[in-house]
Amino acid sequence: MPSFYVDDVDIDVDEFLSACSESEKEDLIKALVEDGYINKSDTTPSPTLSLGEKMFEEHLNAIHGKYHRLTPEEEEVIMKIGKKFIYEN
Repeated sequence: MPSFYVDDVDIDVDEFLSACSESEKEDLIKALVEDGYINKSDTTPSPTLSLGEKMFEEHLNAIHGKYHRLTPEEEEVIMKIGKKFIYEN
């Protein structure tokens, strides 16, 4: 009986995606988010951002989940900025 190995199979990403149904694509996105390959915020549509806004959002996303890597001074700065907006209605 023949054996097939992953190295023997060459599937183009575009070809794979075009063969997926919408629900399969949604499952794939969910799996990529759960495995940490993409941020959930990357999967939600957003209005067109200016270059400055996009850079700002990228920097915020880079900080997200990195609490343990911040110095006390960096944490203090972020907390001070956040206080301006956290209790806004």
